[in-house]
Amino acid sequence: MIRVLIVEDQRMTREDMENYIQSSGRYSLEASITNAAMAETVCKQSRCELVLMDVCTEDDESGLVAAEQIKKTMPQIKIIIVTSLAECSFIERAHKAGVESFWYKDAGKEELLEVMDRTMKGESVYPDAPPTVMIGTAKSCDFTQGELAVLRLVVEGESYKKIAESLCISPETVKWHIKNMLQKTNFDSKTKLAVAVTKKNLIINGF
Repeated sequence: MIRVLIVEDQRMTREDMENYIQSSGRYSLEASITNAAMAETVCKQSRCELVLMDVCTEDDESGLVAAEQIKKTMPQIKIIIVTSLAECSFIERAHKAGVESFWYKDAGKEELLEVMDRTMKGESVYPDAPPTVMIGTAKSCDFTQGELAVLRLVVEGESYKKIAESLCISPETVKWHIKNMLQKTNFDSKTKLAVAVTKKNLIINGF
C-alpha cells in the first residue's frame, strides 16, 4: 500500500479524496491536513510516499511553495498538485518546483486514481493548459504572456510606471497591452478588467 498525505482545506473535497484512497485497495491514508505550511513537517515525521497538494490552503498558505520545499528536502516523495482554479501560472510554477503531476479537481475519482498510479510508476502527468474561462468577450487563452504579466500587476493595483519598472518595459508598452486587453474583453476600464479576472480566478496573487 502506497502511503498518501492529503493537503486540502475544503472539507467536502478532502473527505472525497480520503474516501478515494481508502477504497482504492492500493493506497493508504497516512495523514490529512488543511494547511500547506505543515506539509513538510508531516512528511518528515511520517512515511508518506505521495502528496496530494492543494494550491490555496488554510491561512492563505501556498501549496506550490510547500511542494517546492518538500522536493528540495525529500525529493523521493512524489507530489501531485490538485486544484480547481484556472490561474494561468500554476502549471508552469509546478513544473519549476519539480512537482511530478498536476490534476484539476473537476475530473472524477477514476481520473485522480489514474494520475496517482501513473505518477507512482514514474510518469509526469500534466494538462496541456489551464481550463479556459471567459473574461468579458474574450477567452482566457486569447491573452498573450506579455498581457498576462501586465494584468497580474494591474490586479495588484500598481501604476503604469511601477508596472513598467517591474517588467522592464516602457509605460507606453504597458498602456498598449492594457488597450489590447480592453479591446479583446470589451471592458471600458482596467479596473473592470481586474475585477473580472479575479472573479474568474485567472489571476490569484499571493499563492
